[in-house]
Amino acid sequence: MLNCFTDYEFTENLKKGRKEIRLQISRYQSELYTDGWGRPLENPLNETKYLVKKSKNKLTRFNPRITVLFEDKEQSYYVNIVDGVNKNTDEKGFLLLNEFRNKDTNDKSEILKDRLYKTPLEAFHYAHNRMESIVNNDFEEYLKNKKKEIRKRQRIPRKRVRDFINSCNENDLDGILKNLDKNFIFKKNVKWKTESEFNGIEEFKKYIESKDQNLCCIGFKIRSSWNINLPFSITIGVKYFPDSTNKDNITLKYRQYIFEFKDDKIIRITEEK
Repeated sequence: MLNCFTDYEFTENLKKGRKEIRLQISRYQSELYTDGWGRPLENPLNETKYLVKKSKNKLTRFNPRITVLFEDKEQSYYVNIVDGVNKNTDEKGFLLLNEFRNKDTNDKSEILKDRLYKTPLEAFHYAHNRMESIVNNDFEEYLKNKKKEIRKRQRIPRKRVRDFINSCNENDLDGILKNLDKNFIFKKNVKWKTESEFNGIEEFKKYIESKDQNLCCIGFKIRSSWNINLPFSITIGVKYFPDSTNKDNITLKYRQYIFEFKDDKIIRITEEK
């Protein structure tokens, strides 16, 4: 039958749109029918086929945008495919533009003339492989910039912490109070239980000037590991000798200080023993 209608084909799915149906063939078998052995048919026929005009083969086009995740950030890349022709053989096909970071709507970018692709899919696959090195280089640059941004964001809070510890070691009252917020709180915890608390700069100042203070002239040395959780807090460990004048006492002591920030000012310091 198809030999008589060479421009037609059978289909079971008309999909959407209007098609000229030259012939409709339906086949049906009752569920009560049996095979030659008297057994019920497992799959009784129930189908309808339509003889319709063959569809023209359409080339698949692709969304040129490819999204790559740089951690939790989206980075867009593009596959720019244009029509091409081999001037020596008049063979038609597709070419890639040497532009992968932007969508080229005017075809003004350099054309990669290394090969002529037969289909957009073939060009797309080749572009995907070519983009890999570009994406990897961009990701390395992203990580470098991220580190720079982190260092920049941490610079002031880290300096505030060092200045406070150095001022304590030098018994510099002005330096100790310089970077404190007006609503500053100093809390001393022993085994996670609050032993004492000083609210406000004036109350903390009285503590520093009292004989009971144990922050100044102790010789704190900040340990190398910092736990930084900006913009909220920085936690450091310090080590010191209980009696800095007695170098024969080699028993080191340790404390932990949690600095909390608000607008680059220290709003709370918690001492943990």
